Amino acid sequence: MYSVLVCGAFALILALGGWSLDFYHWGWSIPIAFVLFAGSWILLARSLSSRMQPAMVRMQKQLEAGMIEPAMQSLEALLPMARWVPMLRGQLLGQMGMLAYHNGDKDRAIELLEGSSMRAADARLMLACIHHRNENVQRAFEVLALTSKVARKHPLLHNTYAWMLQKAGRSDEAQVVLAAFLRKNADNKPTQENLLRLQNKQRMSMAAFDMQWYALGLEQPPQTMGQMRRARKGFREAPKKKAGSKRRRG
Repeated sequence: MYSVLVCGAFALILALGGWSLDFYHWGWSIPIAFVLFAGSWILLARSLSSRMQPAMVRMQKQLEAGMIEPAMQSLEALLPMARWVPMLRGQLLGQMGMLAYHNGDKDRAIELLEGSSMRAADARLMLACIHHRNENVQRAFEVLALTSKVARKHPLLHNTYAWMLQKAGRSDEAQVVLAAFLRKNADNKPTQENLLRLQNKQRMSMAAFDMQWYALGLEQPPQTMGQMRRARKGFREAPKKKAGSKRRRG
């Protein structure tokens, strides 16, 4: 990345320059270079952040207004800055891929999501689910196997990985995945319950993850949930009439 190279060159030139001018002993060159690198990196990072912030705010407002394509264009306009900011490109491609998927363009979504960062756990999870629905199960496993090693605190990702393994008849491997997650996140109740289900030869339940799970498209939400979400905000049923409240007509 350009930022690393620039900061490194700046620190090295000043540190070696000071030594060559006998300002300090050569042994001080290395710690001085580290200090200069850190200081220049902080200043450059703040400058880059201030330039990116308006575009991110604009993208957020576009999403809130349901303007998916303009939001993607705002993210795409930030791609040239990825040459200066480490790991930015993978994050941007992940966000663009998720937007493309929600906009109904699955082919474009796969292309973008394949380039997403391993640290973009939600994007990698979406990619794996798309491959699974396309019956490319092996690729889905490959994506989740790698991502799970980085996103160690993402319960939905690990449970989805285990769910896919159980569906493929690999329940023993699914238990290994959930047990490994619980070693780092011992208090996660949905994972505890699903591990217990696997140990008892029962089907995993993903209902605890609510719409986060159903948005992945691997299972349909219950009909009652769909009815609740389709109801208008603030809608109330008409109060039921109490028995005997009607007056008898004489």
